[in-house]
Amino acid sequence: MGFGAILPYLPVFLREETRASMLLIGVVAAGYSLGTFLFSPPLGRLSDTVGRKPVIISGVLIYAVSTFLFMTTRTAEWFVLFRFLEGVGAAAVTPVGQALLADISPPAERSRAYGWLTSSQFGGLVFGPALAVPLYSLGGGGVWGFYSIFIFGSAASVLTAVALAIALREPAHVTRRRHEAVDRPPLVRLLTPPIIAFIVLAFTTEIAFGTYEVVWSIYLRDLGAPMSYIGFTWVAFSVPMLFAFLGGRLADRYSRFALLVSGWGISAAAWVFYGATTNLTLFIVVNVIEGIAVAWSFPAKQAFLVQISPPRWVGSVTGMENAAMQVAILVGSLTAPLLYEAVGGLAISISGGIAMAGLIGTAPVLLRTWRALAASGDAHSAGIEELPLSYRPRSSPPVGQGPGGR
Repeated sequence: MGFGAILPYLPVFLREETRASMLLIGVVAAGYSLGTFLFSPPLGRLSDTVGRKPVIISGVLIYAVSTFLFMTTRTAEWFVLFRFLEGVGAAAVTPVGQALLADISPPAERSRAYGWLTSSQFGGLVFGPALAVPLYSLGGGGVWGFYSIFIFGSAASVLTAVALAIALREPAHVTRRRHEAVDRPPLVRLLTPPIIAFIVLAFTTEIAFGTYEVVWSIYLRDLGAPMSYIGFTWVAFSVPMLFAFLGGRLADRYSRFALLVSGWGISAAAWVFYGATTNLTLFIVVNVIEGIAVAWSFPAKQAFLVQISPPRWVGSVTGMENAAMQVAILVGSLTAPLLYEAVGGLAISISGGIAMAGLIGTAPVLLRTWRALAASGDAHSAGIEELPLSYRPRSSPPVGQGPGGR
């Protein structure tokens, strides 16, 4: 919710209150991606060793402090550092939280679990931008209007850290597994063909988000949209995501591959559309359609990825995927200002085309993997042990045959 309140308005704050150039706004956005890219693999790997809880709570606190620092200066260059630190905090939360959910959910119900997680995340993205409008007014508009939003984002993170410290418990079987005497494989040995496909898919998709994060709000402002409309576009996308738990139920019953490909394809097509029109009404309609598509595809994607990952090293795999996402956002953030100055809103369309190309390129590998899982008898409960040997990480022997057993 704190992230949702800040994200639509930070580019506007940087341009209107710190007089940052489009290029510098892109560099600020890239700072977040760089921090997450650099720290996701090591922090995901650290959580495989020391546990998920301490890593997640530390990340939330880093994020809270970094957001609070937004109010200490109106020199735009400092925001590169602040957003970098926020990225470090996010690197400790997002991939590790996904790994924790894999630890505590049975395979046959894993999509449903990721669906509930997605619903809660996007519930925050609904209420965050909605709350930002009255917060901006409460602060009197201008710089203190933005500061009111930043205070809210930081406070929300602090309260989250306290709640996690009190309530979060890791299951006993995961603690036992963490203390088993097993070899720690290098990350490269976890890269099977389907995991590589997921990493490529993450990279090509998130280039679009990096472009969107920098360009979207400014693009709408240049079209004459008010601040309230900008926030509403985020809400329009996020409201359908509240129903991602239903998408998770579908993914636990039907093909995770089909749900992933169809939803990602619609999302990529939406990116292409955004840059091809200036109709503010159509923006809202397509925002809603894209939100529905992601709601049914994201839980399927995440459960599918975990399903083909070695259970002992799920944090390492999700860390690598998250790193790929963030380096893509970094690329999108740095190239978006140049593209926007050259072609305007078509910069968003170009990023959507890249996302579509990534989906088309990786779909054959993911389809073969899904068919291999289906051939094992139950694609929704089968895991890495049931995959053909050519699709398994070389470092992950069948359950019970590795050092220390299960």
